[in-house]
Amino acid sequence: MQHIASLPFAFASSGYFGAAGTLFFYALVAAGLVTTLFKIANFAGVGTQTGTASVMTKRVVPAHWAWRPTGQSPIGAYIEEHEILDLIIKDRKLTYRPIPWIMERTTANTTEPIQFKVGRFNGAIQVTKFKYL
Repeated sequence: MQHIASLPFAFASSGYFGAAGTLFFYALVAAGLVTTLFKIANFAGVGTQTGTASVMTKRVVPAHWAWRPTGQSPIGAYIEEHEILDLIIKDRKLTYRPIPWIMERTTANTTEPIQFKVGRFNGAIQVTKFKYL
């Protein structure tokens, strides 16, 4: 932990590249903090709305490799084949991956009840309950 905390100061003692490294390090930390605070503030205190979602398609995402954060560093993770739904909620298209037993009972070209939150700043939709309210 001490080495990580002193990393920017070790960069600064090595000249111009060290100064650039220090600024880059602090820019990454600041960007991470701002992103996290934005995600929290976007949905904090926003009321849940109830409405309907049009299920446009039910499609399969093939197996693939993706980067997954693990706390300290991202690692490559194998993601198995899974199904997702293309929904239209309040005239906005989004993809949603419900749990398997709900996915089995959902068909394309139907309308399902849904509870969701709309983001305060960017209007992003976060599904809280799908099909079974």
